[in-house]
Amino acid sequence: MKLKNLFKRAKGSILTNNKKEERTSVKLNSKQKDILTSLFELPVQSSWLDNEAIDKILRDGTVSASIGSRKAATLKKEILIDCKDSTIKSRLEDIFDYDTLDSILDIPYQGFGVFELNWEEDKNRLYPVLVERDYKNFILEKNVLKYFSDGMPEDIPMHKAIYSTYKSKANKPYGQAIYTTLFWLIEFKNASLEFWVELLERFGTPWVIAKTEGNKNELADEIYNMLGGDGAVVDTEDEIDLKTATDKGNFKEIVEYIDDQIRMVLLGGNLTGQVKGGSQAAATVHNEIREDLARADENIVNKVIKEVLKSFKELNQISEDITGTLKDKDDPNKLLVDRDKVIHDMGYTPTKEYIEKTYNINVEDKKEELSLNHISQTNNSLITSNKNIFNDELDKNSDKIDITQIAITFQKQIVDVINNSDSYEEMLDKLFELYPNMNTSTLEDTLFQNIANAQLLAAAQIEDENKDG
Repeated sequence: MKLKNLFKRAKGSILTNNKKEERTSVKLNSKQKDILTSLFELPVQSSWLDNEAIDKILRDGTVSASIGSRKAATLKKEILIDCKDSTIKSRLEDIFDYDTLDSILDIPYQGFGVFELNWEEDKNRLYPVLVERDYKNFILEKNVLKYFSDGMPEDIPMHKAIYSTYKSKANKPYGQAIYTTLFWLIEFKNASLEFWVELLERFGTPWVIAKTEGNKNELADEIYNMLGGDGAVVDTEDEIDLKTATDKGNFKEIVEYIDDQIRMVLLGGNLTGQVKGGSQAAATVHNEIREDLARADENIVNKVIKEVLKSFKELNQISEDITGTLKDKDDPNKLLVDRDKVIHDMGYTPTKEYIEKTYNINVEDKKEELSLNHISQTNNSLITSNKNIFNDELDKNSDKIDITQIAITFQKQIVDVINNSDSYEEMLDKLFELYPNMNTSTLEDTLFQNIANAQLLAAAQIEDENKDG
């Protein structure tokens, strides 16, 4: 039974109830509501939805917004080709423009996608141009893509077409199309809107019920005038009531429920629109789910890129590695940045190629210029190194050097300074002139100890000489 006929029968039963003179309340019984639930279990008749059905799905506001939100997570990224030849790198990156990426991201909704490769020559190399083709015109025979025309499969030349699927399995080689899941949701939503709008048109206007002991026709005229915007004057014994539909069913709740189901199918949850409550934990989980969906879409794009680059290398007989992947624009991985900083602090310097590949930026070769400070530091390092060598040699030969005469010479000079000084301060000044690099703190400590010892020795000698005191 078609969905539209179901609603016609429902409307007919309601109209029949209201043909009675005695008005009754209008309600949908549980049996009628259960019929709508079973619609989700009905199969789609054909293998592929036709273009009209797909357009109907895409015209829905919730579907359009959800698909746009999901695609944006991948479309904000850019293709990064890793190739030594900068000309090839730039040319291949231009192939995957915004429109091409958007077409590739339609594969999850279709379940299956096909792209024709048109080859153009440029500087003795052939470069592909991706053109999306109607996937309904192709079939798979033992995982080999073939063109299906007039009921007969046709072979496709090598490097002429590529395909990709979404969640394909042994029993579903063409993948699982999200459009198929959305089909009955949209049919149900549109039909329920039509049904409830007509219901509101017929029964949404309140009924005016008047009670009177007098002339009924005169009171009816007063009511008509009142509804037209005029006032009404009635006797005190007359009574006028406004009665609205008492059915508790609300078409808005049904539409919101379907919209929630659509968001769950496309975004993995319902924390992106019309949220009435939630928690940070729930939002975090939902964002993680959306990231997983974005990675799944990204894997499809990376697979297409890999297939295109494989055909490019084989057709041009290129042996060097050429890889491609999606990268965030100006959004480096902070965990990777922190790791590389730790490695750099350990004394290891990353290569220019690694920085450009990992962070998707162009860097110039670092030129080390020897500044005056750098030269000075180098010379100081050499001097220090030579001093160390000299000290090492001196230590090795110290036992062979006779320093007795040197010590006697220094001792005689110091004793002469002390004997020829009238005060402690004068002695220090003469020693500073004689030995400018002398460590004065050590000398002062030594002299202080010697003076103290001399005073103690003098006191002891005096005491020995005057024992009788």
